[in-house]
Amino acid sequence: MKKTDSNRASGMRRWVPTIAALAVIMLTVSLGNWQLRRADEKRDLQARAQAAARQAPAQVSAAPLDAAALDGLRAVVRGEWVPEYTVYIDNRTHKGVAGFHVATPVKIQGSSTHLLVLRGWIARNPYERSALPPIPNQAGMIAVEGVVLARIDKVLELKKAPAPGPGDRLWQNLDLQQFSRWSGLSLQPVLLRQVVAVDTTDSLVRDWPVPGKDVDKHLGYAFQWFGIALATAIFWISVSMIRSMKERRHA
Repeated sequence: MKKTDSNRASGMRRWVPTIAALAVIMLTVSLGNWQLRRADEKRDLQARAQAAARQAPAQVSAAPLDAAALDGLRAVVRGEWVPEYTVYIDNRTHKGVAGFHVATPVKIQGSSTHLLVLRGWIARNPYERSALPPIPNQAGMIAVEGVVLARIDKVLELKKAPAPGPGDRLWQNLDLQQFSRWSGLSLQPVLLRQVVAVDTTDSLVRDWPVPGKDVDKHLGYAFQWFGIALATAIFWISVSMIRSMKERRHA
């Protein structure tokens, strides 16, 4: 009985390296494929952005927008700034400098519907973190041109921030539904990322990231993961061959 148990334990020990090697190979191949899919997504973003640049901007009205259909396309909205509902999105950097993204709603011409505009980046006061720099707002009718965003990038929050109070204008992240509840405004279901200045005195930086620019990075990561999978397979085969040779000599 003891000999049987010993043989069973020995057999299990022999399978442990094989199971571990297969697990590593499956994991790294899966991660490599995921990076390839990310590269394909970035290529699609590049193609969409290039196609959008060749088209005339869509005109935004009060009619409900299809967020998925317009995502990444250029658009222009005519209306008036509603500066009392300007919010500052914290922890946004530009070339290593800490600052804010500024968002202001536009009341769409001839309606009570609004479109939230991500206007640009501005540096933070280095001596007073919570000080919000004033942003000039051109009065009267304006035309804002930008790129439609169906989704808004968010920074990681260690814990969920409480809902902003009536006077809170410094936010960790921007959420359209939360903004609509906070402001009481009727909003289109998309954000417009401004690319053309309405007022050159607003001091805002609009150096937005280029869609899909990280394709090579994802391909590099995929190569690394596939390389680890290949190295694991070669190591496992080599160890198995050496162990097999030793067993034959022993026999």
